Amino acid sequence: MKKLIYILSALFILTSCESFLDTELLTDKTTENFPETEKDANQMLTSIYAKLLFEDPETSSEYYTAQLASDDCLGGNLSYSGNCATNFLLYQGSLNSRLGIWDRCYQLINRANNTINTLDNVKSWSSESERLRHFGEAYFLRAWTYYELVKIFGGVPLRTTIEAVNLPRASVDEVYALIASDIKNAIEMMPNQIYPAGNAMAGHATKYAAEALAARVFLFYTGRYDKKTLPLTPEGEITKEQVISWLEDCIDHSGHNLISDQRNLWGYTNSATNSTSSKKQYAYAVKHKLAWDGNSSIETLFANKHNLTSTWTYTWFANTCAMFYSPSGDDADWKEESYPFNFGWGAGPVSPSMVQDWKEWSKQQTFLDGYTEDPRISGSIWSYKAMDPNNEGNVLADFRLDDSEPAYTVSYRYYEQTGYFNKKYININAYNSNGVLEAFGKTLHPGISSQTSPQLLNITDLIHIRFADVLLMHSELTGDATGMNRVRQRSHLAPISYTLDALKQERRWEFAFESIRWWDLLRWSGPSLEEAGNALNRQTGFEVINAAALTPMVKYDYKKRLQQTQGYWPIPQIEIDRSNGVLEQNPGWGPDAQFSDWTKM
Repeated sequence: MKKLIYILSALFILTSCESFLDTELLTDKTTENFPETEKDANQMLTSIYAKLLFEDPETSSEYYTAQLASDDCLGGNLSYSGNCATNFLLYQGSLNSRLGIWDRCYQLINRANNTINTLDNVKSWSSESERLRHFGEAYFLRAWTYYELVKIFGGVPLRTTIEAVNLPRASVDEVYALIASDIKNAIEMMPNQIYPAGNAMAGHATKYAAEALAARVFLFYTGRYDKKTLPLTPEGEITKEQVISWLEDCIDHSGHNLISDQRNLWGYTNSATNSTSSKKQYAYAVKHKLAWDGNSSIETLFANKHNLTSTWTYTWFANTCAMFYSPSGDDADWKEESYPFNFGWGAGPVSPSMVQDWKEWSKQQTFLDGYTEDPRISGSIWSYKAMDPNNEGNVLADFRLDDSEPAYTVSYRYYEQTGYFNKKYININAYNSNGVLEAFGKTLHPGISSQTSPQLLNITDLIHIRFADVLLMHSELTGDATGMNRVRQRSHLAPISYTLDALKQERRWEFAFESIRWWDLLRWSGPSLEEAGNALNRQTGFEVINAAALTPMVKYDYKKRLQQTQGYWPIPQIEIDRSNGVLEQNPGWGPDAQFSDWTKM
C-alpha cells in the first residue's frame, strides 16, 4: 500500500523580502515517485525549513519559553496570562500548553526523516557536493529539532522513519546520541561555505552552523547531566577536543565575524526608522550613530528567516516573537509618544533585578575609547518614563537609562510592567514617504504587503546562533580569554583574564533576551539545579506596575518549583492519552502546578 507523503508549500525567504525559493503544492506526490529531480529535493528541504516558523510562540516555541522562564524577564500581560504562568514555571489552562512545540517539532522531524530516507531516489544530481549538502541540511535540521524537544521535555520518542508507531520515550542519553550523530553527519556532508546577505542561499544551514551547534549541544549535555563526553549513535562519543577543533575551524575558516557594533544587529537601528527625511527619528539610534547591518549579517550563523507575505491565514512568515515582546497598545496616543516602538502583547517585560545586576557589573569594568558604561545595556533595553493611563500627564515612575528614550503610557490592565522592554525583538515603526506610520519593513520594501497589523509585518531574523557565541563557547571550552576579549572589545570593554565567572557574566550580557540564558543557567547548575534556582529567586524586592498601580513584586520560591520539575515542561496531555499509557508525564506537573492568577500567588 502506498504511503502518501504530502509536501506542503512553504514560502521561505532566502535573501530579501522579494526573493523566495519557489515551491508547488504537491498533493499527488508519494514515496514511489518523489523526489525524482534535484528540484524535488530542493522542495523537500524547503518544506523542512518551513516548520521552523510558528504562529503562536507561547505554545509553539522553546525560544519563547526559555525567554520568560529565565531571570532576564518576568511574564507580563494579564494577571491570569500564560506568560505569568511560564515565568512562575507553572501551566495555565491545561497540560496541553506546549502541544504546539511537540506538534511542530515532530512534523519537522517527519519531513526530515522522509527527506533523509528518499533523497537517493533522485535520478541525477548536478554534483556530488549538492547531493551531500541536501543530506547534510536535513540531518542538521533533525538534530536542531530533537535538541529543542529534549531541552524542553527530556527524553522523547525517537522517530527516524515515517512509520506511525506508538513509541515510548527514549532516554535523554539516547536522544543526545542521535543528535550528535546527525550533527557529525551534517559537518562532514556540507560544503566549506557560508551564505551571507545577498547570496541566493542565505538562510540555509551550513557546516559552520553545525560546528557551532555541536559545541552548544556538548556544553549543555555535559553540564546539565554531569558528563564528560557526548554519546554517538550507534556507538562512540564526541570529546571536548573534537568540539574545540570544530569551533576553531569555524573561527579560522568560515568567514563569519563580529559586526562593528552589537546594537546594529537589531531592527530598531534600520534606515527607514531613522531616516533624515522621516517625519520623526528614533533619537537613541541617531544619538549613538547606529545603522542596521540587516538580516543575514556576517555575524549570523543560523536564524529563522521572515518576510512580508504573512496574511491572517498564514501569520508565521512574520517574526511573531516580536509581537509577543512588544508593549500593549491600550493607550490611544501611544504611536506618537513611543516612536519607534509598535504595539504587541506585552510578554516578557525585563526584570528590574536583571537591569540592576547589569549596571552593577558595568560599574566594576574598565572601558576603552572613552566609554563609561556597557553600551549593550541601553542598546538592549527600552527604558521608559511610565505615564499614567488614568490621569493624563501624570508620571507613575521614570525608569529611563538613557534620556533619549521615548515615554510609554502603560496599560490600564496589564500586569508586571517593569519600566523595561527588550529592544532586540520588538515591533518597530517608520514613517513612509507619505508621512504614514507603518511597520519599518513596509517602508524599506514598499509594494509587497497591503497588511497593516504589526503581527504580520516584522521581517527581522530570529537569530539562533551568532559568531559571538562561537567565540565565547571556545573560551569556555579552552579556558582561553581570547574569544571572550574579542566580544568584550566590540563593546569597548578592556581585556581581562579568563575565569568561569567572567565568562558567565559576559554570556549573560551579550545574549540578553536571546533565549540563551535559561539553558546556560540549567547547564551551569548541573543535576542539582542549585545555581539556577538561586538566580531565579533574585526576581523580587522591586516594584512593578500592575493595572497602572505600583505594586511590590510577589515573593515566590522559583528554586523550589524548578527542582520539582527538574527543569522540564509537561508532555502534552493529549499525547499521553493517545499513547495508551506508553508515555509518562514529567514530574512536578500535577494539579497543584496550575496557575490561576497573579493576585493569588
